[in-house]
Amino acid sequence: MTKSENVLAGSGLIVAAAWWLMEPTTRGGAEAAAILVMLVLLSRLLANRNEGLRALRRAVAREHVLSELGTALITATVPAEVHRLAVTAAGELLAECPGARVSVLETTDGGFAVADSAGAGTAAVVGRQVPVASAPPELLARLTAGEVVEVADMSEQYADAGEAHARPYTLMPLRNGDRFLGVLSVSADGELPSEVFQALQALRTQVSLALASVALTAELTERALHDPLTGLANRALLRERLTVALSRSRRSGRPVGALLLDLNGFKQVNDVHGHAAGDDLLKVVADRLRGCVRTEDVVGRLGGDEFVIIAEDLRSARDAMVIADRVVAALNEAVPVGRRQLSTPASVGIALSHAGIKDPDELLRMADTAMYTAKRRGGGSYELHGAPSYEPSPVVLPAVATLDRRRPKLPV
Repeated sequence: MTKSENVLAGSGLIVAAAWWLMEPTTRGGAEAAAILVMLVLLSRLLANRNEGLRALRRAVAREHVLSELGTALITATVPAEVHRLAVTAAGELLAECPGARVSVLETTDGGFAVADSAGAGTAAVVGRQVPVASAPPELLARLTAGEVVEVADMSEQYADAGEAHARPYTLMPLRNGDRFLGVLSVSADGELPSEVFQALQALRTQVSLALASVALTAELTERALHDPLTGLANRALLRERLTVALSRSRRSGRPVGALLLDLNGFKQVNDVHGHAAGDDLLKVVADRLRGCVRTEDVVGRLGGDEFVIIAEDLRSARDAMVIADRVVAALNEAVPVGRRQLSTPASVGIALSHAGIKDPDELLRMADTAMYTAKRRGGGSYELHGAPSYEPSPVVLPAVATLDRRRPKLPV
Protein backbone atom coordinates (compact mmCIF):
# COMPACT_ATOMS: atom_id res chain seq x y z
CA MET A 1 0.00 0.00 0.00
CA THR A 2 1.37 3.42 -0.98
CA LYS A 3 1.40 6.46 1.26
CA SER A 4 -1.59 7.95 -0.59
CA GLU A 5 -3.51 4.67 -0.17
CA ASN A 6 -2.78 4.75 3.55
CA VAL A 7 -4.16 8.31 3.71
CA LEU A 8 -7.32 7.31 1.80
CA ALA A 9 -7.81 4.32 4.08
CA GLY A 10 -7.43 6.51 7.14
CA SER A 11 -9.86 9.05 5.72
CA GLY A 12 -12.32 6.27 5.04
CA LEU A 13 -12.11 5.17 8.64
CA ILE A 14 -12.80 8.69 9.84
CA VAL A 15 -15.77 9.15 7.50
CA ALA A 16 -17.22 5.77 8.40
CA ALA A 17 -16.82 6.39 12.10
CA ALA A 18 -18.38 9.83 11.82
CA TRP A 19 -21.35 8.50 9.85
CA TRP A 20 -21.85 5.72 12.40
CA LEU A 21 -21.77 8.13 15.32
CA MET A 22 -23.82 10.94 13.82
CA GLU A 23 -26.56 8.96 12.10
CA PRO A 24 -27.68 6.39 14.66
CA THR A 25 -31.31 6.46 13.45
CA THR A 26 -30.63 5.79 9.81
CA ARG A 27 -28.41 2.70 10.05
CA GLY A 28 -29.40 -0.80 10.92
CA GLY A 29 -27.61 -3.27 13.14
CA ALA A 30 -26.03 -5.04 10.16
CA GLU A 31 -24.58 -1.81 8.85
CA ALA A 32 -23.13 -0.94 12.26
CA ALA A 33 -21.55 -4.37 12.53
CA ALA A 34 -20.10 -4.04 9.04
CA ILE A 35 -18.55 -0.71 9.92
CA LEU A 36 -17.01 -2.13 13.09
CA VAL A 37 -15.52 -5.05 11.14
CA MET A 38 -14.11 -2.60 8.59
CA LEU A 39 -12.57 -0.51 11.34
CA VAL A 40 -10.88 -3.53 12.91
CA LEU A 41 -9.59 -4.89 9.59
CA LEU A 42 -8.22 -1.57 8.45
CA SER A 43 -6.61 -0.99 11.82
CA ARG A 44 -4.85 -4.34 11.62
CA LEU A 45 -3.86 -3.67 8.03
CA LEU A 46 -2.22 -0.40 8.95
CA ALA A 47 -0.48 -1.93 11.97
CA ASN A 48 0.90 -4.80 9.88
CA ARG A 49 1.95 -2.36 7.19
CA ASN A 50 3.80 -0.19 9.70
CA GLU A 51 5.50 -3.21 11.27
CA GLY A 52 6.53 -4.40 7.81
CA LEU A 53 8.02 -1.01 7.07
CA ARG A 54 9.96 -1.04 10.35
CA ALA A 55 11.26 -4.55 9.64
CA LEU A 56 12.31 -3.47 6.16
CA ARG A 57 14.16 -0.46 7.57
CA ARG A 58 15.96 -2.69 10.09
CA ALA A 59 16.94 -5.14 7.32
CA VAL A 60 18.28 -2.30 5.16
CA ALA A 61 20.20 -0.94 8.16
CA ARG A 62 21.78 -4.36 8.81
CA GLU A 63 22.82 -4.68 5.18
CA HIS A 64 24.34 -1.21 5.35
CA VAL A 65 26.33 -2.14 8.48
CA LEU A 66 27.69 -5.27 6.82
CA SER A 67 28.54 -3.41 3.64
CA GLU A 68 30.39 -0.68 5.54
CA LEU A 69 32.22 -3.32 7.58
CA GLY A 70 33.36 -5.14 4.46
CA THR A 71 34.76 -1.93 3.02
CA ALA A 72 36.57 -1.01 6.24
CA LEU A 73 38.07 -4.48 6.69
CA ILE A 74 39.82 -4.25 3.33
CA THR A 75 42.24 -1.66 4.71
CA ALA A 76 42.79 -3.30 8.12
CA THR A 77 46.42 -4.31 8.60
CA VAL A 78 46.58 -5.56 12.21
CA PRO A 79 44.30 -7.86 14.27
CA ALA A 80 43.46 -5.10 16.76
CA GLU A 81 41.96 -3.02 13.96
CA VAL A 82 39.85 -5.95 12.77
CA HIS A 83 38.66 -6.62 16.33
CA ARG A 84 37.60 -2.99 16.82
CA LEU A 85 35.67 -2.92 13.54
CA ALA A 86 34.03 -6.26 14.39
CA VAL A 87 32.67 -5.29 17.81
CA THR A 88 31.55 -1.88 16.56
CA ALA A 89 29.58 -3.41 13.69
CA ALA A 90 28.20 -6.21 15.88
CA GLY A 91 27.06 -3.63 18.41
CA GLU A 92 25.11 -1.85 15.67
CA LEU A 93 23.51 -5.11 14.56
CA LEU A 94 22.48 -5.78 18.16
CA ALA A 95 21.07 -2.29 18.75
CA GLU A 96 17.49 -3.60 18.85
CA CYS A 97 18.36 -6.24 21.48
CA PRO A 98 18.13 -5.00 25.10
CA GLY A 99 21.22 -5.59 27.23
CA ALA A 100 23.30 -6.72 24.27
CA ARG A 101 27.05 -7.05 24.56
CA VAL A 102 29.65 -8.47 22.22
CA SER A 103 33.30 -9.44 22.69
CA VAL A 104 36.07 -10.78 20.48
CA LEU A 105 38.26 -13.36 22.20
CA GLU A 106 41.67 -13.91 20.59
CA THR A 107 43.77 -17.01 21.13
CA THR A 108 46.75 -16.87 23.50
CA ASP A 109 49.29 -19.39 24.73
CA GLY A 110 47.18 -20.09 27.80
CA GLY A 111 43.71 -19.90 26.27
CA PHE A 112 41.91 -16.73 25.23
CA ALA A 113 42.03 -13.02 25.96
CA VAL A 114 39.25 -10.46 25.46
CA ALA A 115 40.70 -8.43 22.59
CA ASP A 116 37.84 -5.94 22.28
CA SER A 117 34.29 -5.51 23.49
CA ALA A 118 31.19 -3.37 23.03
CA GLY A 119 27.99 -2.95 24.98
CA ALA A 120 26.98 -2.00 28.49
CA GLY A 121 29.67 -2.61 31.11
CA THR A 122 32.23 -4.09 28.73
CA ALA A 123 35.03 -1.53 28.95
CA ALA A 124 36.62 -3.20 31.98
CA VAL A 125 36.81 -6.67 30.43
CA VAL A 126 39.18 -5.85 27.57
CA GLY A 127 42.48 -7.59 28.15
CA ARG A 128 41.10 -10.09 30.66
CA GLN A 129 42.36 -13.66 30.29
CA VAL A 130 40.11 -16.69 29.79
CA PRO A 131 42.20 -19.74 30.77
CA VAL A 132 41.66 -22.90 28.75
CA ALA A 133 41.39 -24.83 31.99
CA SER A 134 38.23 -22.91 32.89
CA ALA A 135 36.36 -24.11 29.78
CA PRO A 136 35.00 -27.64 29.30
CA PRO A 137 37.07 -29.65 26.77
CA GLU A 138 33.92 -30.49 24.81
CA LEU A 139 33.14 -26.79 24.38
CA LEU A 140 36.66 -26.06 23.14
CA ALA A 141 36.50 -28.97 20.71
CA ARG A 142 33.23 -27.75 19.23
CA LEU A 143 34.49 -24.19 18.89
CA THR A 144 37.77 -25.14 17.25
CA ALA A 145 35.81 -27.33 14.84
CA GLY A 146 33.88 -24.21 13.75
CA GLU A 147 30.55 -24.95 15.45
CA VAL A 148 28.41 -22.12 16.83
CA VAL A 149 27.65 -22.97 20.44
CA GLU A 150 24.82 -21.74 22.65
CA VAL A 151 25.90 -21.65 26.30
CA ALA A 152 23.20 -21.30 28.92
CA ASP A 153 25.46 -19.92 31.65
CA MET A 154 29.08 -18.80 31.39
CA SER A 155 29.38 -17.41 34.89
CA GLU A 156 31.60 -20.28 36.08
CA GLN A 157 33.84 -20.77 33.06
CA TYR A 158 34.39 -17.13 32.17
CA ALA A 159 34.21 -15.27 35.48
CA ASP A 160 37.84 -14.15 35.11
CA ALA A 161 37.00 -12.41 31.86
CA GLY A 162 34.22 -10.29 33.24
CA GLU A 163 31.60 -12.57 31.69
CA ALA A 164 30.07 -13.63 35.01
CA HIS A 165 26.40 -13.35 34.06
CA ALA A 166 23.85 -16.12 34.37
CA ARG A 167 22.34 -15.52 30.95
CA PRO A 168 22.76 -17.28 27.60
CA TYR A 169 25.73 -16.59 25.35
CA THR A 170 26.19 -17.36 21.70
CA LEU A 171 29.79 -18.31 20.93
CA MET A 172 30.64 -17.94 17.24
CA PRO A 173 34.10 -19.27 16.31
CA LEU A 174 36.20 -17.16 13.96
CA ARG A 175 37.69 -19.73 11.63
CA ASN A 176 39.08 -19.76 8.11
CA GLY A 177 39.96 -23.12 6.61
CA ASP A 178 41.97 -24.99 9.23
CA ARG A 179 42.96 -21.79 11.03
CA PHE A 180 41.19 -21.05 14.32
CA LEU A 181 41.33 -17.28 14.89
CA GLY A 182 39.24 -16.66 18.00
CA VAL A 183 35.64 -16.40 19.16
CA LEU A 184 32.88 -13.82 18.77
CA SER A 185 30.89 -13.88 22.04
CA VAL A 186 27.37 -12.41 21.91
CA SER A 187 24.75 -12.08 24.63
CA ALA A 188 21.51 -10.20 25.27
CA ASP A 189 18.76 -10.14 27.87
CA GLY A 190 16.52 -12.23 25.64
CA GLU A 191 16.81 -14.56 22.69
CA LEU A 192 18.47 -13.13 19.59
CA PRO A 193 16.02 -12.54 16.73
CA SER A 194 16.68 -14.91 13.82
CA GLU A 195 17.40 -12.07 11.40
CA VAL A 196 19.99 -10.58 13.81
CA PHE A 197 21.61 -14.00 14.22
CA GLN A 198 21.85 -14.37 10.44
CA ALA A 199 23.47 -10.94 10.18
CA LEU A 200 25.98 -11.91 12.87
CA GLN A 201 26.79 -15.05 10.91
CA ALA A 202 27.59 -12.90 7.88
CA LEU A 203 29.71 -10.63 10.09
CA ARG A 204 31.55 -13.67 11.46
CA THR A 205 32.48 -14.75 7.93
CA GLN A 206 33.76 -11.28 7.03
CA VAL A 207 35.81 -10.96 10.20
CA SER A 208 37.28 -14.46 9.86
CA LEU A 209 38.42 -13.71 6.31
CA ALA A 210 39.93 -10.39 7.40
CA LEU A 211 41.84 -11.94 10.32
CA ALA A 212 43.14 -14.71 8.08
CA SER A 213 44.26 -12.14 5.51
CA VAL A 214 46.05 -10.05 8.14
CA ALA A 215 47.77 -13.14 9.54
CA LEU A 216 48.86 -14.29 6.09
CA THR A 217 50.23 -10.86 5.24
CA ALA A 218 52.20 -10.83 8.50
CA GLU A 219 53.59 -14.28 7.77
CA LEU A 220 54.62 -13.34 4.24
CA THR A 221 56.24 -10.16 5.52
CA GLU A 222 58.09 -12.17 8.16
CA ARG A 223 59.33 -14.60 5.54
CA ALA A 224 60.33 -11.80 3.18
CA LEU A 225 62.39 -10.03 5.85
CA HIS A 226 63.86 -12.91 7.83
CA ASP A 227 66.26 -15.71 7.08
CA PRO A 228 64.24 -18.95 6.92
CA LEU A 229 67.01 -21.07 8.48
CA THR A 230 67.94 -18.97 11.52
CA GLY A 231 65.00 -16.58 11.89
CA LEU A 232 67.43 -13.64 11.90
CA ALA A 233 66.91 -10.48 9.85
CA ASN A 234 67.82 -11.00 6.22
CA ARG A 235 69.76 -8.69 3.91
CA ALA A 236 66.71 -6.59 2.99
CA LEU A 237 65.65 -6.00 6.60
CA LEU A 238 69.24 -5.32 7.69
CA ARG A 239 69.60 -2.65 5.04
CA GLU A 240 66.28 -1.09 6.04
CA ARG A 241 67.17 -1.06 9.74
CA LEU A 242 70.65 0.29 9.04
CA THR A 243 69.23 3.09 6.90
CA VAL A 244 66.88 4.11 9.70
CA ALA A 245 69.66 3.83 12.29
CA LEU A 246 71.95 6.10 10.27
CA SER A 247 69.16 8.67 9.97
CA ARG A 248 68.65 8.65 13.73
CA SER A 249 72.41 8.84 14.25
CA ARG A 250 72.65 12.06 12.24
CA ARG A 251 70.06 13.63 14.54
CA SER A 252 71.44 12.32 17.83
CA GLY A 253 75.13 12.61 17.05
CA ARG A 254 75.79 9.13 18.43
CA PRO A 255 77.40 6.61 16.06
CA VAL A 256 75.97 3.39 14.70
CA GLY A 257 78.13 0.30 14.82
CA ALA A 258 78.08 -2.41 12.16
CA LEU A 259 79.75 -5.67 13.15
CA LEU A 260 80.25 -8.06 10.25
CA LEU A 261 81.52 -11.56 10.94
CA ASP A 262 82.07 -14.89 9.27
CA LEU A 263 83.00 -18.32 10.57
CA ASN A 264 86.46 -19.71 9.99
CA GLY A 265 86.38 -23.34 8.88
CA PHE A 266 82.68 -23.38 7.98
CA LYS A 267 83.35 -24.62 4.44
CA GLN A 268 85.20 -27.61 5.87
CA VAL A 269 82.21 -28.40 8.09
CA ASN A 270 79.98 -28.60 5.02
CA ASP A 271 82.51 -30.58 3.02
CA VAL A 272 83.30 -33.12 5.74
CA HIS A 273 80.08 -33.41 7.72
CA GLY A 274 77.47 -32.36 5.15
CA HIS A 275 75.18 -29.40 4.69
CA ALA A 276 72.71 -30.63 7.31
CA ALA A 277 75.43 -30.37 9.95
CA GLY A 278 76.33 -26.94 8.59
CA ASP A 279 72.72 -25.80 8.91
CA ASP A 280 72.54 -27.06 12.50
CA LEU A 281 75.75 -25.18 13.31
CA LEU A 282 74.37 -21.94 11.81
CA LYS A 283 71.26 -22.21 14.00
CA VAL A 284 73.40 -22.54 17.12
CA VAL A 285 75.54 -19.59 16.03
CA ALA A 286 72.41 -17.49 15.52
CA ASP A 287 71.21 -18.31 19.05
CA ARG A 288 74.60 -17.43 20.52
CA LEU A 289 74.67 -14.12 18.67
CA ARG A 290 71.27 -13.22 20.07
CA GLY A 291 72.72 -13.71 23.52
CA CYS A 292 75.65 -11.37 22.83
CA VAL A 293 73.70 -8.21 21.98
CA ARG A 294 71.53 -5.66 23.69
CA THR A 295 67.74 -5.78 23.37
CA GLU A 296 67.69 -2.91 20.88
CA ASP A 297 70.41 -4.33 18.63
CA VAL A 298 69.60 -6.14 15.37
CA VAL A 299 71.21 -9.46 14.42
CA GLY A 300 71.00 -10.63 10.83
CA ARG A 301 72.39 -13.11 8.35
CA LEU A 302 73.67 -11.88 5.00
CA GLY A 303 73.95 -15.41 3.64
CA GLY A 304 76.24 -18.41 3.96
CA ASP A 305 78.25 -17.99 7.15
CA GLU A 306 78.20 -14.17 7.18
CA PHE A 307 76.32 -12.40 9.96
CA VAL A 308 75.79 -8.72 10.84
CA ILE A 309 75.03 -6.95 14.09
CA ILE A 310 73.67 -3.39 14.02
CA ALA A 311 74.22 -1.51 17.28
CA GLU A 312 72.71 1.97 17.66
CA ASP A 313 73.26 4.83 20.08
CA LEU A 314 76.86 3.93 20.91
CA ARG A 315 78.82 6.21 23.21
CA SER A 316 82.13 5.27 21.63
CA ALA A 317 84.01 2.52 19.81
CA ARG A 318 84.41 0.72 23.12
CA ASP A 319 80.68 -0.09 23.27
CA ALA A 320 80.96 -1.90 19.94
CA MET A 321 84.12 -3.64 21.14
CA VAL A 322 82.27 -5.02 24.17
CA ILE A 323 79.79 -6.69 21.81
CA ALA A 324 82.63 -7.97 19.60
CA ASP A 325 84.41 -9.47 22.61
CA ARG A 326 81.25 -11.33 23.57
CA VAL A 327 80.79 -12.62 20.02
CA VAL A 328 84.37 -13.84 19.74
CA ALA A 329 84.22 -15.55 23.12
CA ALA A 330 80.85 -17.18 22.39
CA LEU A 331 81.88 -18.50 18.99
CA ASN A 332 85.31 -19.67 20.14
CA GLU A 333 83.46 -22.37 22.06
CA ALA A 334 82.90 -25.58 20.13
CA VAL A 335 79.39 -26.17 18.78
CA PRO A 336 77.78 -29.55 19.51
CA VAL A 337 76.20 -30.96 16.35
CA GLY A 338 74.98 -34.49 16.84
CA ARG A 339 77.82 -36.37 18.51
CA ARG A 340 80.45 -34.02 17.14
CA GLN A 341 82.01 -30.87 18.57
CA LEU A 342 82.61 -28.45 15.70
CA SER A 343 84.89 -25.43 16.00
CA THR A 344 84.31 -22.39 13.76
CA PRO A 345 85.77 -19.30 15.49
CA ALA A 346 84.57 -15.97 14.17
CA SER A 347 86.43 -13.12 12.50
CA VAL A 348 84.64 -9.85 13.27
CA GLY A 349 85.01 -6.48 11.57
CA ILE A 350 83.68 -3.34 13.28
CA ALA A 351 82.81 -0.08 11.51
CA LEU A 352 81.36 3.03 13.13
CA SER A 353 79.35 5.65 11.30
CA HIS A 354 80.85 9.10 11.19
CA ALA A 355 79.35 12.50 10.48
CA GLY A 356 77.76 12.66 7.06
CA ILE A 357 77.65 8.94 6.28
CA LYS A 358 74.28 8.03 4.80
CA ASP A 359 74.84 4.89 2.75
CA PRO A 360 74.38 1.64 4.69
CA ASP A 361 76.37 -0.22 2.05
CA GLU A 362 79.36 2.04 2.72
CA LEU A 363 79.27 1.19 6.43
CA LEU A 364 79.05 -2.53 5.64
CA ARG A 365 81.98 -2.26 3.23
CA MET A 366 84.05 -0.67 6.00
CA ALA A 367 83.10 -3.51 8.36
CA ASP A 368 83.89 -6.07 5.66
CA THR A 369 87.37 -4.60 5.17
CA ALA A 370 88.02 -4.77 8.91
CA MET A 371 86.67 -8.33 9.04
CA TYR A 372 89.16 -9.55 6.44
CA THR A 373 91.96 -7.90 8.38
CA ALA A 374 90.90 -9.93 11.42
CA LYS A 375 90.52 -13.05 9.28
CA ARG A 376 94.13 -12.85 8.13
CA ARG A 377 95.13 -13.38 11.75
CA GLY A 378 93.49 -16.81 11.63
CA GLY A 379 90.09 -16.20 13.22
CA GLY A 380 88.89 -15.79 16.76
CA SER A 381 89.57 -12.04 16.70
CA TYR A 382 88.08 -8.73 15.66
CA GLU A 383 89.26 -5.52 14.03
CA LEU A 384 88.00 -1.95 14.27
CA HIS A 385 88.04 -0.13 10.97
CA GLY A 386 90.57 2.71 11.03
CA ALA A 387 92.21 1.64 14.31
CA PRO A 388 95.57 -0.04 15.02
CA SER A 389 95.39 -3.83 15.09
CA TYR A 390 95.23 -5.56 18.47
CA GLU A 391 94.48 -8.99 19.82
CA PRO A 392 91.07 -9.52 21.41
CA SER A 393 90.41 -10.79 24.87
CA PRO A 394 89.67 -14.53 25.00
CA VAL A 395 86.87 -13.94 27.53
CA VAL A 396 83.75 -11.82 27.75
CA LEU A 397 84.57 -8.51 29.38
CA PRO A 398 82.28 -7.69 32.30
CA ALA A 399 82.26 -3.92 31.95
CA VAL A 400 83.39 -0.99 29.84
CA ALA A 401 85.68 0.17 32.67
CA THR A 402 87.68 -3.08 32.44
CA LEU A 403 87.88 -2.63 28.69
CA ASP A 404 89.31 0.87 29.11
CA ARG A 405 92.24 -0.41 31.15
CA ARG A 406 93.15 -3.13 28.67
CA ARG A 407 92.80 -1.40 25.31
CA PRO A 408 94.97 1.25 23.66
CA LYS A 409 93.35 4.56 22.95
CA LEU A 410 91.06 4.23 19.94
CA PRO A 411 89.32 6.71 17.67
CA VAL A 412 85.75 7.43 18.66
